[in-house]
Amino acid sequence: MKYYVVILLGLLLVTPILGCSKDDTSYPKTGIVYKSGDNDDKNHTVGANGRSPLLTPQQLDDKLRSMSNDDLFQFALDCGNRGNCSEALAAYDKILETDKNYPDLYYYQGLLYRDMGMMDEAICAFQTAITQNPDSVEAHYNLGYAYRCKGLHNEAIPEYRKSLELIPENKTKQKAYIHFNLGFSYFSNGMIDDAIGQFKKALAYKPKDKEIHQKLGIAYTAKGWTDKAKDEFTLYHEQDKPIKKIP
Repeated sequence: MKYYVVILLGLLLVTPILGCSKDDTSYPKTGIVYKSGDNDDKNHTVGANGRSPLLTPQQLDDKLRSMSNDDLFQFALDCGNRGNCSEALAAYDKILETDKNYPDLYYYQGLLYRDMGMMDEAICAFQTAITQNPDSVEAHYNLGYAYRCKGLHNEAIPEYRKSLELIPENKTKQKAYIHFNLGFSYFSNGMIDDAIGQFKKALAYKPKDKEIHQKLGIAYTAKGWTDKAKDEFTLYHEQDKPIKKIP
């Protein structure tokens, strides 16, 4: 009877692994998401919702036209931090009018699109970022995630693999999450043995991570290995804290 309970638990836990959103705790953001500069806006105010009040279209246009590309880039990053996505995108577009090769622009533009749920646009931006910087771990990783959100796991897998090739050996926390998400895509493609291998590699870096134990238990359940699955689900429930996102 206990084996049937384990199998049922595993199947019930499959649902979260198939989700995809910017708040998905199985998706850590490797690298910097939006980097804040030191140029504090003395006139900056924050509304009741924690976001800056939006400028009118005319105010925004006047502000952007008066700024250099470097200032526009920092303004876009700050807007992203404050949740003013439309203003951030407008600033990126303004830069692209005069410089289509501005360093890191497409990567941060892709992050913004990603957090807005605009995955087609995010994919395009990350692809361009990789064209400019083929060795960007973060761009490959986030492109993989955007593919994942579209259900394109065949496309996501090589991006995760590439990010593993490029990431420095000492970035153990990031490596754990890349292995975790690669395992996710393998699992979604029915490649259960490969998924198990990746989840185990992730646990080698983060042995107490409850979400990794959970997904490994799900993979074991899919193989019919109920004793191993039970052990992983037990470890999952013993951990107090959920998986942490990389800042």
